Amino acid sequence: LLLFSGYLTIEKKISRKSYMLRIPNYELKTVFQDTVLEWLKRSVKVRKSLLENTTNYLIDNELQKFEEGFKQIMGDTFSYYDTIKKNEYIYQAYILGLLAIIGDDYLIKSNKESGEGRYDIMLIPHDKTRNGVVIEIKRIRKQKPDESDDDFFARINKHLEQARQQIDKNKYYKELIDYGIPHENIVKVPIVFAGKEPYITEAKPKNEDEFDW
Repeated sequence: LLLFSGYLTIEKKISRKSYMLRIPNYELKTVFQDTVLEWLKRSVKVRKSLLENTTNYLIDNELQKFEEGFKQIMGDTFSYYDTIKKNEYIYQAYILGLLAIIGDDYLIKSNKESGEGRYDIMLIPHDKTRNGVVIEIKRIRKQKPDESDDDFFARINKHLEQARQQIDKNKYYKELIDYGIPHENIVKVPIVFAGKEPYITEAKPKNEDEFDW
């Protein structure tokens, strides 16, 4: 429907029944962005300020605050049934949708070749003095009933480290370097999902004073 009404256009044919589509121009891109934000505001009551603050924490390399805001957004909007597919694509699509709010300031790309592989998501700033971002997404099993918290957190941290190493080993940030972003302005972000719960910084038990009583 979107294709035949002109809101999307064919980029290239992939197979007999599969096509890569794109938003044809800037004006329609803003329509998509505004529509997504309106859906979030009306349907799930996500505050625009929460989206803005959370994405700003990401591009400012304040990953602890980004994780806190992202967990809140996920808890408010992401259904368990959205997470049962056995790959990371549903998470990737979800994050791309949330990042639409910074689409005026950043070129948002996914699954493109850079360095020695394909990154999951890259944010390229139009202003080369700002930070560029590379995101690598991992999906793991939720905590099992017989799995201790320590073992669960160790499993999360293992995959966080693997994601960080994957970014560096494969030089996913090369496109940012080629674009003119200095290495010190590149934010490398691993995101590990256990069900609908995202982890970005080291996973560890909460302190007593952090619990909600």
